[in-house]
Amino acid sequence: MSSRGIDLSVVVFAATIAATFAAALIGRRHSRDIESAALSEHRLNKWLVGLSAGATANSGFVVTAVVGLGYTLGAHWVLLPLAWLLGDIVFWVFFPHRINAAGRSIGAKTITDLITHGLSPRLQQQLTRVIGICVIACLGGYVAAQWLAGQKFLDGAFGISGAAGLAAFAAVIVCYTAIGGFRGSVYVDSMQAVIRIGGTVLALAAVAYVAIHNRTSFAQNLHAAGTSFLQIVPGHAYWAAIPFILGFAAAALGFELGEPQMVSRYLAGATPEETRSAWVIYNFFVQFTWVSMTIFGMLLRGVMPALADPEAGLSVFFRVQTGPILTGIITADVFATIAATSNSLLVAMAQSTASDVFGKLGRRAEENWPITAVLGAATMLVSLQLHGTVFNLALTSVSILGAALAPAMLVRLLGWRSTGASITCSIAVGATSAAAWHALGLSSMMNEAAPGLILALTTNYLISRYWSGSNHGVLAKATSQA
Repeated sequence: MSSRGIDLSVVVFAATIAATFAAALIGRRHSRDIESAALSEHRLNKWLVGLSAGATANSGFVVTAVVGLGYTLGAHWVLLPLAWLLGDIVFWVFFPHRINAAGRSIGAKTITDLITHGLSPRLQQQLTRVIGICVIACLGGYVAAQWLAGQKFLDGAFGISGAAGLAAFAAVIVCYTAIGGFRGSVYVDSMQAVIRIGGTVLALAAVAYVAIHNRTSFAQNLHAAGTSFLQIVPGHAYWAAIPFILGFAAAALGFELGEPQMVSRYLAGATPEETRSAWVIYNFFVQFTWVSMTIFGMLLRGVMPALADPEAGLSVFFRVQTGPILTGIITADVFATIAATSNSLLVAMAQSTASDVFGKLGRRAEENWPITAVLGAATMLVSLQLHGTVFNLALTSVSILGAALAPAMLVRLLGWRSTGASITCSIAVGATSAAAWHALGLSSMMNEAAPGLILALTTNYLISRYWSGSNHGVLAKATSQA
């Protein structure tokens, strides 16, 4: 690419960064009118809830790992978003309006407030810190996965590798996160969701155009990928696909119920009804972008069959195959996708650190900027030591945290019998069993979230049923009118 072409692509990319900072500043200004730290005070409409939650869910995973899966393994991995949709449907039928109603009734600031509400003061304090540490550890791994995706993005788009480029990339995201706080995060994520939709359409159109104009080589390359490449269920082993589908459906439910960056969006909805009505927006965005990027990866295999790192395929394709304007647009899109989740995760981690671990720091999210900066730097340093894939790191972090916190959330929101001891033990069992399942190499058969959720719920039932203690159905009462 000529220096003129590079200049044009950088200009488009820079314009996106400028728009990002503008959205963060608007969010900070609007936050000044909010008098309480309770997330319900933000009163988000369904578009802000749906788009910001969707952008947060997408993460660098969808523009790196998903492309890599489609490129390497083919149509089989279309089952992953479809399995995820199954879990999402269960979640949206039963929980978003309950989360909003419960959070509104107790003035919740974090997911921890929902889980520990009504417990004895001593146990509440202890469990709050345990959950906070668990959140920071797991989300720290998830943020590190975003920085790893950022490394692949910089290398694929600009040929930039090494710590200096990644530090600049991370610094931009940390800065606008610190400026905007929670409200700024929602605004930026919603803007970036729109960019992601446009980028998805552009990517599919561009790779299809190249494939059509190189029909012969494209067909030969796909044929060389093997007969199973275009099969959704390779070898027609339908029974073997069932654990795969159920495992990732459980991971989706755990992700929605147990991830602070997701729950915060539902807590901030204007009303329970408004929150629940965001389901079409959210699910369309997630499924459209996820399935499309899998298909892009498959088509890319036919266009560029010898990529060294398929997870960098989106950036590499545009840098090699298109002009500077399109390269700049897709570069802005990839940045926006990675930044949306990194931003939301850093806000959630800062809120948890301030509120759950240390107590009374930072009444509002934007007041926690020193914590945000430290967390951003720490997770970036961790990512420099990582040598795995974005897929493995992101999915493992998400699954373990979901297995830990989602069962407790489910029990509290539905009013199932529970005690302080049962909630505490379910969190411990969910996290350790999911981690053990992954460590034993069983995740290829079924995602670790499924056994983690089952064992955690079983633990809660047995302890609350046979161990004396107070039944805590208080939180569920707040959802009875939702």
